[in-house]
Amino acid sequence: MSASQPKYTPLSRWLHWVSSLLIFGMLGAGLFMVSLPDGEPQKLIMYRTHGTLGLLLVLATVARAIIRWRSPQPLPAGLASWNQVLYKATHWAIYLVLIALGLAGMGALALNGVTSFGVDPAALNRDFAPFQGHFLFSRLLIVLVLLHLAGVLLYQFTKGDVTSRMGLKLPSKQHEFGIKRLL
Repeated sequence: MSASQPKYTPLSRWLHWVSSLLIFGMLGAGLFMVSLPDGEPQKLIMYRTHGTLGLLLVLATVARAIIRWRSPQPLPAGLASWNQVLYKATHWAIYLVLIALGLAGMGALALNGVTSFGVDPAALNRDFAPFQGHFLFSRLLIVLVLLHLAGVLLYQFTKGDVTSRMGLKLPSKQHEFGIKRLL
């Protein structure tokens, strides 16, 4: 890694990877959970787990946002000005959507008078706006995560090593494994 690509702090890297695991796990679990019929015992377990992990994800996201606000990381070298705006906007949008997603989920439960520990999916009124918000925010999060991954991989294979900032070693243009060599 070059001097122009400083590493994130160990805490930032840890929060990033824990958040990533939680996001992908929660998306998969959420999609599986809603496919189960009401009354299925596994659905109750999935709702409780989903709610608990969602709360942890919101807390991790708030911590990440505070860290980013107080100690902004330098941008990857060589980004065009429009790409710098997209880079910052994508990161902040992911944080905001994750927090909104968690609040919508908690709001949906609160309006039903339950917590993630006492939820009975069969008894939930799904007509509340927070349920619709939770659905929409989850789809927006998928788009934002795909945009983030596309940006990281495009930079990695065309400009240079950026993933090592987060402790991940991938082939890069600097290592002569760029897109041209892969094709």
